[in-house]
Amino acid sequence: MRTSHVVIEWFEQFPLLPGALIVIGGFVLLSIVMGRVTHRLARTDALFEHNDLAGFIFAVVGVIYAVLLGFVAVGVWERFTGAEARTYDEAAQLTIVYRDAAVFPAKEQLLRSELRTYVEDLVVNVWPAMARGRSEDSNGERAERLSATINGLRPANFGEANVQRKMIDAMAGALVDRDERLTEDATGLNGIMWAVVICGAFITVAFSFLFGFKRRALQSIMIGGLALLIGLIIFLTMSLDYPYRGSIRVGPEAFERALSTFTAIAAADAQR
Repeated sequence: MRTSHVVIEWFEQFPLLPGALIVIGGFVLLSIVMGRVTHRLARTDALFEHNDLAGFIFAVVGVIYAVLLGFVAVGVWERFTGAEARTYDEAAQLTIVYRDAAVFPAKEQLLRSELRTYVEDLVVNVWPAMARGRSEDSNGERAERLSATINGLRPANFGEANVQRKMIDAMAGALVDRDERLTEDATGLNGIMWAVVICGAFITVAFSFLFGFKRRALQSIMIGGLALLIGLIIFLTMSLDYPYRGSIRVGPEAFERALSTFTAIAAADAQR
């Protein structure tokens, strides 16, 4: 369902606080207004008579929706943390290649220069593009050139052959992490899941309309509190749905750290 992805992309254009006010505040306000309208149209005495029965059904509905919402929120959070861990793994693999390039003096400068340019492009260009929802593969060709250069190295002895194999494995791992990063940036929670989450939220809140209240203020507090709790979790899920976009996203810190490590390695090699 493309519609849900369009909504998420629209939502991620807002900073954290305005986005929270739109999603959470809008859901709370709508729930309170709908509750007030329901109580104006319904017979108040009938609602009082069925408070016990409504409470039992509401408890069942609440548990079912809590399990669903918890399942979705945990799944999105695990995906977010996995994406973050993958960036550190990708940066670590590139650092291995940079460090081991010193074993091949004839290609050392070329490899290290290409690696630094590749990582700088990730930080300066690719990451801001992903934050805007644009999965631009601007440095894909450079990554493939790096891999081809490493595969084309000609080791002079058994030791260099072992190092080359290590570099090939590290670069292959970095490319796999990169492909998975681009895939995660292009996909989010399934549209059907979003439809179930949103419909379940309104159904759960709507059941709270069936309780009779002597004071409207208490009704608003109960409905508003329930809507606030559900809205907070939905807002968190929306914010984490695309790991590299929005106000809450995986940053390029791993690659910034890799650039610092590159500089330290180059300085250490220069002093030998």
